[in-house]
Formats: sequence, C-alpha cells, structure tokens
Amino acid sequence: MNPIYSEYIQFLKDKTNDEKLNILSEGFYWLDRSIIKCYDTEGKIHKVLRIHIDDELNISVTDYKGKSKDKEFIIESWEGTIERNKNNLQELEDESIGLIKSSIEKYDGYSPIIFTSSGKDSELTRYLVNKSLELKSIIDIKPIIMFNNTSMDCADTYKMIKTIPDCITINPKEGFYQKIKTVGIPTRHHRWCCSLYKEGATKEYLDDNEKYLFFYGMRNEESSTRSGYQDEKFDDRWGDRKWMGILPIRKWTEEDVWLYTFKENIIFNPKYRNGYARVGCHIVCPYYTKSTWVLDKYFYSKMYNRFQKFLKEDFLERQLWCAMNCTEKEYPLCWNGGAIRPEPTEEVIQECASYKNIEIDIAKKYFNRVCACGSKITKNDVIAMNMKFLGRDIEQYLCKKCLRKFLNISVDQWKNYIKDFKESECALF
Repeated sequence: MNPIYSEYIQFLKDKTNDEKLNILSEGFYWLDRSIIKCYDTEGKIHKVLRIHIDDELNISVTDYKGKSKDKEFIIESWEGTIERNKNNLQELEDESIGLIKSSIEKYDGYSPIIFTSSGKDSELTRYLVNKSLELKSIIDIKPIIMFNNTSMDCADTYKMIKTIPDCITINPKEGFYQKIKTVGIPTRHHRWCCSLYKEGATKEYLDDNEKYLFFYGMRNEESSTRSGYQDEKFDDRWGDRKWMGILPIRKWTEEDVWLYTFKENIIFNPKYRNGYARVGCHIVCPYYTKSTWVLDKYFYSKMYNRFQKFLKEDFLERQLWCAMNCTEKEYPLCWNGGAIRPEPTEEVIQECASYKNIEIDIAKKYFNRVCACGSKITKNDVIAMNMKFLGRDIEQYLCKKCLRKFLNISVDQWKNYIKDFKESECALF
C-alpha cells in the first residue's frame, strides 16, 4: 500500500485522459498492486480503480470489478487513518526502540552503522535509531550512515542522500555500464548487482577487524525470503568477522511505515510521489516490471532511453533470438526473466534469418538445441561452430564442452576459430 500523490495522479491523467481519475486527490487514496483503494471512516477498504499497462506501455483505467455499490461512504483521509492506527503505531515504535536499545547494550563496543538507500524503510530505521539514542541519552555514540552508490540511482535519490548529515557514500570501482560489458546485464537468474555494489562494496570498505552493529530497514512483509528473518541477522558471507545485523522494523507493514512517516514528518525520497513503490537501483533492477518502466519512461526519460538503447545493442550483439525465443521488439519486456516462450514464432525465426542474412531453414537450426549429453545449447557461437565443422545438415548438436572434445581443440583454439570466422564475415556467426 503506497500513498497516491498529486504527481502520480497527474501522470495518470496525462497518459489516459480518463475522467474516472477526477475523483482522485492527494491525501486520501492508496495504490496496491495496480489497484487504487481508499478507506472509509470505519476502516473498511474500498477498491476503486484498476490500472492496466500493456506491452507497449500504454495505460488504461477501469472501474474495479466488484466495486462497492455503497456510494454514500465517507472517505477517510490519511490523517484519519493515522488517528485510527495511533495505538498500533505507538506499539510498533516502542518495540522497535526497545530492540535498538537492547541491541546496543548487548553488543557493547560495536560501532553502529545505518545503511540507507534513501528509501522510506531505511530512513525510518535511521529515524528510530537516532530517537533511541536520544531517549537513552547516549551522547558519545554517533551512528555511521552509509549509502552504497550503484551508479544507477536517479537524481532525486542522489539529492536526498546529500541532505543526510555526515552520510558516507561508497562509490563503485566500475560504474554499471562499464561492468555489464564484462559480466552481462543482471537478470533474475543472473543477479550480481547487489552482491557487487552493496554487500561486496561494504565488505571492501569496512575494517575486517572492527566490530560493527548494522541496522537494516528490512521487513518480513517484503518477500518470502525475508518473511523468516528474525530480529538479528548474521550473514554467513561475513565469515568470522565480528559483525551483526539488527532489523528494528521487520514486523512493520508498508502501510505502517507510511503512516508513521506522515505522523513523525520524516522526510522521504520525492521519487515516491511519482508512483514508485521502491526507489533503489532505478531503471536496471531485474525485479522491476511494466508498472515501473512506464514511470521511468515518463519521469526519467533520459535514463530510460539510454538503457533501452543498450538493451537493443545487447540483443543484436548477442543474437538473443535463440536464447530468448523473442524478437528485438519483445526483448525490453523480457530481458530480466529468461526466455519469453518455449518455442520461437515464425516472426522470431524470420527476424533472426534476416539479421544474419541466412536462409530460414538454416535459421531454424539455431533454436532449442540440446546436446547429446543433455545440456541445452543457447549460445549462437556454439550452434555456428557445430554447423561450421559438422555441416549445416546435422541433426545432433554438441555443447561447447563436447564439441571441443570431439574436435580435440583447446579453449584458446576455440576462441581463435570464432574470431577468424567473424572477421571473415561468415554469416553463421
């Protein structure tokens, strides 16, 4: 549940020109997985509108199916919802502050560090840690504030970070666009970005021999993985380091976070006002979807267009028709999650044949090949090497390992063959 601000309302109106949106105003409505909701003064949720986004990133709005027939209810304002939940919010605050205080006592001598992404959860955590230290009257403990720069956050995030007093920014050795040239685009099946720009960068920056107490803004509600987290979190990747993580807000819901943020007037990243549920990593996170991309295209068009240009170049350079079973046009909608379909369409095969300047029958041989050893073959160069050495009419293909063994060639010889074939402009490659 994310509050709907005037910026997001204007975005919807600009994209749809739909009169149904005229009922919306800031201070009353919430967005929950493409459904616009509101509370009545009795605390009952009313589902009002549904947002639809197609593959062209066009938006449409419809009345929610099963929309309440009761048109007489009084919509509750955010202030009203805060008042209705004030006891729960106080209990959450007390429990979180209690955990922070007891953790500092338990891990006496550890230096407290608060990680921030400028997101609402990490900023709430920072607020609660500072409040805990004030209530405990500990003036000699000053938490270290750290921000891991992925090099791919938006201007609103960087501006927000600059407002945080004494915040340490850990900058990467290589920016995102430099790194993907060697390791590829991060996807849901090949996700290296967090381990490099966050966990890895933190381990490199901090002293292995120091004792650190990390305060994280992670919540159980966020994912199935995080649902099992407890108050303390030790990462096995830390090895024998004297480090410990504390999760003060793990029991809070997203709605709790927002209501408390409003109640305490905690400053938050303005990116949320544009309709984003998350503010980190921007554009390139493999867990974002169309609901985020359509916002990127509208609010951050320069960054969006740069990444789209890179996706097109990546698709053509790696000839991803065969690995993804999709067309160049479809790739921006599936780059983050693997093959778009189990079998290629005629359009996919035709586009591949046209790009490689080969016949359709030859192009078909690049798709869905399995080695005799059972390994799936998705690399174009491996398919091409099969046809180059074993003939274009072969039926049984070999994976790179098996083909190298069959041809009795080394890895360097394999690379040199491919290099030579490409330089001679062989259409198979």
